[in-house]
Amino acid sequence: MTTTEITLGASLDKSTHTTPGEPLIFRPDLQVKLGVCSETMRRWMKAGTLPPPDVAMSRKKQGWKLSTLAAAGIRI
Repeated sequence: MTTTEITLGASLDKSTHTTPGEPLIFRPDLQVKLGVCSETMRRWMKAGTLPPPDVAMSRKKQGWKLSTLAAAGIRI
């Protein structure tokens, strides 16, 4: 395996599976729209109430496709 393959494999995340132009909402914006704090978001994610993020660039930089939230019954 070459260095390039290792680097690409390591950086592969769900963000490569988003459809171009599909709306995303990032964690701080979702918190405001839902009227909850960061701790509530963490608890909901742990409990499965909130689906896993579609894009996870870091622990704090996470985003969801609006279609993912709608499929989980979350209307914003």
